Amino acid sequence: MTDGGSDTHVDDAAGDGGRVKREARVTETRESPYPTDDPVLARIGDTPLIEYPESTDGGDLFLKLESDNPTGSMKDRLALGIVRELETDGRLTDGDVVVEASSGNTAGAISLVTNRLGYDSVLTVPAGTSPQKIGYVRSFGSEIVECPNVDADDKRHYRKTAERIAAERDGIWIDQYSNQLNPTVHYEWTGPELWDQAAGDLTHVVCPMGTGGTASGIAKFLTERKPDVRVIGVDAEESNISTAFYGTESGVYDTEVEGLGKGHELPTMWFEYVDEVRSVDDERAFVQARRAAAECGVLVGGSSGAAIAVARDVARDRPDAKIVVIGCDSGDQYFDTVFDDAWMRERGYPTDDR
Repeated sequence: MTDGGSDTHVDDAAGDGGRVKREARVTETRESPYPTDDPVLARIGDTPLIEYPESTDGGDLFLKLESDNPTGSMKDRLALGIVRELETDGRLTDGDVVVEASSGNTAGAISLVTNRLGYDSVLTVPAGTSPQKIGYVRSFGSEIVECPNVDADDKRHYRKTAERIAAERDGIWIDQYSNQLNPTVHYEWTGPELWDQAAGDLTHVVCPMGTGGTASGIAKFLTERKPDVRVIGVDAEESNISTAFYGTESGVYDTEVEGLGKGHELPTMWFEYVDEVRSVDDERAFVQARRAAAECGVLVGGSSGAAIAVARDVARDRPDAKIVVIGCDSGDQYFDTVFDDAWMRERGYPTDDR
């Protein structure tokens, strides 16, 4: 597998038990389906696919670094793709205001894209949203509305507030939780890009699920190209994506891993293309993210830590596997949580799993 250039792996010095020698391959960079002349937005996508620098004593592990996008997450693809699609079909025109509800990376991504394309934007966020994520919104000049933490059916909820603002200001509500353009962007962009980088040589893709758009779009594309590729969605332990997928009784949604899991199934989850969903508890997700940084020099967030944990399980069970993990964002968004020892100890999580 390559990251857009050539990649040669050689045997270890002893010649036994080291990395397997693979032929060098060169893949061409795929043109983005959402081309732009803007030099900042042109940096979105074409993120590297690297060999994960840890021995699994089993299958081969690779990591797609979506942290290389401008705001540090895969949500930049979502923001640019949806806005471009809305422009193309005439639903978004000059002078319109873009509105979105987000407690995570989508807020910053929408703010960046609207900043560069000349649209005003309003982002609604729940109380307690991390200062780093709010910082992106404010830095790019978007309007931000902080909402109380209330039940989803309360009119003050951040999603209902976004819907109301869009109606009052005749704006365009992105609505990543229901908008079918969410998985479609990844079907048209992330899936083909990954396929080209891997030269079709992969057996599994492991992807965290929040809205489910990334896993769903990638899964649909890969299913059409190579039906025996298994796409594994990763859910939080106390979440209801897995219960919806398997048709079991739902429970309370309660996780500290940002961006992972949901309280119920969403329209953006195309389960018919996903092969299985595995759940990871908060402790394992956080500790794996810390191990990725401390032992492998790879800085990822908790949801990616959960995905790496699942991928390591697959690699252990399938020595012949070639597994790609979708690294959703960078760990620098979580220095005050995942990578803070006091925060971990306060919640009873171990601070070292080596």
